Amino acid sequence: MRFADAVVPAQWASETLVHAEFAGDGAGVAPLTWAQRVMWRSIARNGSNHVFLNLRRTVPVSRRAGAAVPGVARAVGALVGRHGALRTRVREVDGEPRQETAAAGALPLLVCAGAHDGAEAAREAAGRLGDVAFDHAAEWPLRVALVTVDDRVRQVVVVFSHSTVDAYAAETVLRDLRLIMLRGDVSTPAGPQSADVARGQHGADRDRSARAVGHWLREFDRLPTSPPAQPGPGLAPPWRRGVLVSSAVDTATRLIAARHRVSGSAVLLAGVVAMAAGGDGQDRRGLFPMAHNRFRAGYANAVANLGQIGFGVLDLSGRPHFGELLSRVWSASLDGLRHAYYDPVALRHAFVERGVDPASAFQPHYYFNDIRLPLGGVDRVPVVTRDTLRAATGRSTFSWTTGLDQASWQLLTHVVDEPSGVGVTLTVDTRHRTLDAVEPFLRGLEELLVEAAFHEVPWPWSPAAGPSPAAESALTAGPSPAAESALTAGPSPAAESALTAGPSPAAGPVPTGGTGGDAWPGGDRVAYAEFDGGRDATAPLTWGQRAMWRTVAEFVAPAAYRVLTLPRTLAVSARAGVDVPRAVRAVGALLARHESLRTRVRPHDGQLCQVASAAGRLPVGVHAVPRPADDPDGARTAAELAARLAGVPFDHAVAYPLRVALVTVDDRVRQVVLVFSHCAVDFHAAGIVLRDLRLLLLRGVLDSPPGLQSLDLAARERTVQRRRSQRAVAYWTRQFAGLPMDLADPTGAGSTPRYRRGSLVSPAVHHAVRLVAARHGVSTSTVLLAATAAVLSGGGQDACGMVVMANNRFPPGYDQAVATLNQIGLCRLDLVDRPDFAELLSRAGRAALDAYRHAYYDPAEFERAFTELGHDHRSVLAPLCYLNDTRLAPEVGPGAAGPDEAGLRAMVTPGAFRWVGELDRFAWRCRVQVLDAPGAVELVVTADTRYLSVERAEGLLSGIEALLVEAAFHGVPWPWSPAG
Repeated sequence: MRFADAVVPAQWASETLVHAEFAGDGAGVAPLTWAQRVMWRSIARNGSNHVFLNLRRTVPVSRRAGAAVPGVARAVGALVGRHGALRTRVREVDGEPRQETAAAGALPLLVCAGAHDGAEAAREAAGRLGDVAFDHAAEWPLRVALVTVDDRVRQVVVVFSHSTVDAYAAETVLRDLRLIMLRGDVSTPAGPQSADVARGQHGADRDRSARAVGHWLREFDRLPTSPPAQPGPGLAPPWRRGVLVSSAVDTATRLIAARHRVSGSAVLLAGVVAMAAGGDGQDRRGLFPMAHNRFRAGYANAVANLGQIGFGVLDLSGRPHFGELLSRVWSASLDGLRHAYYDPVALRHAFVERGVDPASAFQPHYYFNDIRLPLGGVDRVPVVTRDTLRAATGRSTFSWTTGLDQASWQLLTHVVDEPSGVGVTLTVDTRHRTLDAVEPFLRGLEELLVEAAFHEVPWPWSPAAGPSPAAESALTAGPSPAAESALTAGPSPAAESALTAGPSPAAGPVPTGGTGGDAWPGGDRVAYAEFDGGRDATAPLTWGQRAMWRTVAEFVAPAAYRVLTLPRTLAVSARAGVDVPRAVRAVGALLARHESLRTRVRPHDGQLCQVASAAGRLPVGVHAVPRPADDPDGARTAAELAARLAGVPFDHAVAYPLRVALVTVDDRVRQVVLVFSHCAVDFHAAGIVLRDLRLLLLRGVLDSPPGLQSLDLAARERTVQRRRSQRAVAYWTRQFAGLPMDLADPTGAGSTPRYRRGSLVSPAVHHAVRLVAARHGVSTSTVLLAATAAVLSGGGQDACGMVVMANNRFPPGYDQAVATLNQIGLCRLDLVDRPDFAELLSRAGRAALDAYRHAYYDPAEFERAFTELGHDHRSVLAPLCYLNDTRLAPEVGPGAAGPDEAGLRAMVTPGAFRWVGELDRFAWRCRVQVLDAPGAVELVVTADTRYLSVERAEGLLSGIEALLVEAAFHGVPWPWSPAG
């Protein structure tokens, strides 16, 4: 069977590609392995969980190797030819999925240019390749990118489909790739491939499967039969994941393992059980450890997915001390791992025949997956004092990572290698366990293991002391993973339910969260800004937050997240001499001052609420500029960090709405990068926060009290502002009646993609709006509103409706509020009697003021009012143009000088319009944004091309520019055409 085609993912259509041709033995069709069948059923039932289950690996290539692209491509081809598992596809045969191994073919290799050692480009390539689901029927089960620096390959990025290989097999493949690149081939024969394993499982291994199924049934009979607990409301997604990275856990685990002569995995599992079950009164608990199933002769180097879940029951009776608990965990988990090689279909049928629902029967128990890689040899017992080990806990870091929609347990634990120790990820079902217990659980686990490393810990296994304070010192011995036994060690696949096939994430957390804030992705280290002295309080969302939350709920595409993050950078003078501790203290003081920066959004009594923390800490990334001569003030590094931090969505249930990173040059902070969630602060509030941070960095304290915070505004909106909301909603319904809809009807099929963004960066608009505003005594925002309405309406109607954004800072005390106050208003422009542009400006000013006065309202009241009128509140405004002026530059006084007419006209650049992006979906048919640009104004139109064609969208921006240039020096009569 020969596949001569090379399937190229659609995302690579315009990329630089080379092809690695391959040929090998073992072509044919085989069933899926047992582990593959679990994963395949999971994909069929729950969809792909590829972000977690695609295995991303990188192989650095020394500069001395001088590896050229053709040579590395040949090495990859030889690798795929050697391992039949890498040249398989999964296709249905007679209604059943089968793996087909090809005799020959070609693998497309993505070629990316990088800088320095190519590591950064490799990380980006791994993200691109790993974030897309495999098409197993068409693609080979691996993707490869070559990162080149100066035309030499410096990094090889490999992303494996977990459906075909597990983490152990991935390491075997990478080892072979290194040898082939160095020597040209591998002299030893390859291990069993996926098809070989599958044939054995469907033949000689059936007896072993039957014994394992019998073990599962017997163990299940030992579990307590208490009714399951009723779930609470939970969060969305329900399963949330916290990560503790700790050198103290690594060292303590190795000490305990050596003293009790068990594996490090058993120590960690015992610690998890102690934290989860201590004192809950249950005498038996189910343990579900992941087994790599490499015990059979010849399977050590198998390239296949072999990992499956074991099951054993742990007896907790008699209140055992931790040492005895460890012995029992070792015995129960070992028994489970010995019976973790089975046909999942046979196992599922066996439970169904007993009337047991395998999808829910094991949920209250504990899943455990140690995915660390064994280093081989004898693990030396660390020499460390108790005080030093306790001090190391102060260097541990906690973060939140991406949650899950599906899992088969209420509590899952993953253990991975980390450069600074081990990473322990705890996943909890928030319908059964509180989110606020995740970090204390992991910190308690760390403290328990540190205590147990030197002393016996009695039942209920609580550590003798509370969490240790942060310490300056850290362990000097480099962390290394514990040496594990052949049954409990080594990488195993991501958690799958052996029965329900509900995927859980692979190891290696994808950081998106921190201690109350999102983790900072990258950099040299992380410090923590402590805050204290506020209040623990819960309140409904503000009106502005509720409007913003609707946007979060309706626009889940990455482009929407860019809209909802506000990146800012604060430059710090070298003369200020601000070091990292001083900057971190300033950030802590900033959070203590502004309650809105330490709130999270969670369900409470059936509605979303904001929850303020009285005390806590925020992770602060610290990034040293590697070459100060290339970036002396850190501005370039800060810009890169701001873009990176702004590109990751906030998880508002677990993260504070602020991310902070410090950029240092020669050990002095030169830039502070802040990324705000727009759900917590608006543009005006972000400016207030930056002003306060600047003063805190310089002075250390602020004498003036802070402005109103988000919870304060929520209280006012429930009381004194109710009548204002009612008046505003009445205004909306009154002004909307009979308003012409400029974009009510489709004008064509639209382009592909349907939603497009176009940009015009215009120095002419920058100067023209100022000249027109000064000439007519209006604001530049009014000028832009009038010009947009004039060009869009074309002068053929008696009224024009525009949706505008209002900052809602007019009520007393609101000018210094740190919150999200902005909401949209409805501006109805009167176009009767064919006014010239000067008169249109006057009418636009009055209409805009009316709109701003009535833009502060309860979104729920707005929705009810429009629903009662027979409208769909979600789409009723879509046919109107939405104008959003987000410029931060202040208005210019009437005496400000500008260019003369010839100079202004010379600034117009024909062909300056360009298309800059695409969206999967968008609520508006036409949105015009006004942005600051260096020496210019940027106009950005986002168009639904079914209603606003690409030609008309481009003409809208160029028409605004032309009209403003004309109006800067001349009167423009109706219909406001510059040529008129």
